[in-house]
Amino acid sequence: MGRLIRGRLGTPQAFLGKISDVQNEMTREQDLREKASVDGLTGALNRKAAEQKINTLMQEKECKGYLLMLDIDDFKTVNDTMGHAIGDLALITLVKLLKEHFRREDIIGRLGGDEFIVFMTNTELASAVEAKGAEILDILAKSETTPHFTVSIGAAAYPAAGNDYESLYLAADNAMYASKKSGKNRIYVDNGQQKKE
Repeated sequence: MGRLIRGRLGTPQAFLGKISDVQNEMTREQDLREKASVDGLTGALNRKAAEQKINTLMQEKECKGYLLMLDIDDFKTVNDTMGHAIGDLALITLVKLLKEHFRREDIIGRLGGDEFIVFMTNTELASAVEAKGAEILDILAKSETTPHFTVSIGAAAYPAAGNDYESLYLAADNAMYASKKSGKNRIYVDNGQQKKE
């Protein structure tokens, strides 16, 4: 911060200034921004932050990917029979698993309750998404953690199944419900080739 001191004729005479280190203030501001974008329980991005990041990626001309929606099967039963603390543990366990098995550039978010999304960037093959979904389902099936739970996964291709966030979200949501209707604990992929209703 500074101020120029001028003489009677308006010519600059001196400059009075003060130098301040704002690094701590900027670090605090960045921490607050990050806390505001992260779900406090699981450490995944919250709904708004995940949507913003995905929308930003979609602005890139070459963006291709899949939006996966995951929902813990019979989560209400886990909460009702084992208690909310155990239910919270299931949510935390799932996000930890997603962070370990998806790439760093993939976006992981919690929509709320027991619903999560993952945006797999730079992915065009439905088979790669099916393989990743099968891997997650297999790890959960073999897991000995408490509580034991399964997930239903729906995935939709961008831009083939939806060319903006809202339509892609709807396609992924419909795919997840198709997964639940066909028996839960599975993945259903909409690669954009299905007939639009």
